[in-house]
Amino acid sequence: MSCCKLGGPTILSGVLLAGLAAGCAPAPEAAGESAEQYLAATNGLTMVNGLTMTNGLTMTNGLTMTNGLALDGLLSGADLLNSEEGRNTLTYMVRCALPSGHSITKQDENGVSYTFAGAIGVAPEWEWGVCYASECQQQVSACMLAHINTTGAHIPLWLDGDSPAIGWNQSAAYPYEEGSFFGNIFVSPPQAFYCNGKDFDVGVVPGRIGAGQGDAPYVDPFSGSGYCKDHCTPADIPHQDDGYKACMGYNHVVTVWRNPDPSTIAAAAASSSSSSYSSDRRRR
Repeated sequence: MSCCKLGGPTILSGVLLAGLAAGCAPAPEAAGESAEQYLAATNGLTMVNGLTMTNGLTMTNGLTMTNGLALDGLLSGADLLNSEEGRNTLTYMVRCALPSGHSITKQDENGVSYTFAGAIGVAPEWEWGVCYASECQQQVSACMLAHINTTGAHIPLWLDGDSPAIGWNQSAAYPYEEGSFFGNIFVSPPQAFYCNGKDFDVGVVPGRIGAGQGDAPYVDPFSGSGYCKDHCTPADIPHQDDGYKACMGYNHVVTVWRNPDPSTIAAAAASSSSSSYSSDRRRR
């Protein structure tokens, strides 16, 4: 099947999700496309391999922020390349950072080559240049944290954020505000945070906020209800109800909306065995 672009918000149908999970690559960006994009994605990153309570991802051998990923920012033979879990982490990292149509190829310690494709593009500068803490690292961190599902199930999500690669808007197909994610998982100790959206306990889905995650790598730093609305700065008008532009000093936040329709979840979960990640952007 072909992946197509239409004008307006991104919507992923169950059929499209299944096609992407089976290997349909996200379509390259069209020339002259508007910077404001809306993104729907399928999560399923069960953990951030190499991330501990004391060490950020930059403590992982072979990964640096000062050089582009296509250069020696990620060295062949790096620790993350030598295990399936590590490569899964790299898959999400690259797909969050680089735009569709861009990819990097690296080798593991045995010389086996793996190609990691971009899709969302919140930090395109990291392909060839530095990934700075205040911008690139926060954007990639928020994107990766938003995709974590501790059960490994693939649940369709709608993302909002200040990155032009994501943008602001809501979708009637994703009515529940699950929560927001922010921090910097590349520094040590890693800074991985979330806060509760207004619907975090409505239509709870496996492995996500509200499901009693015992092994999630992020924490809610806010006391009481932990609601984002009580602690974070909303996006500028007219998108003040779409998500947040700052939380706890972090200026790049990804807000997640979900639609826990049983049939949608079942279809997404069934596809999880064939792909660790799928994403597409369409303009209507």
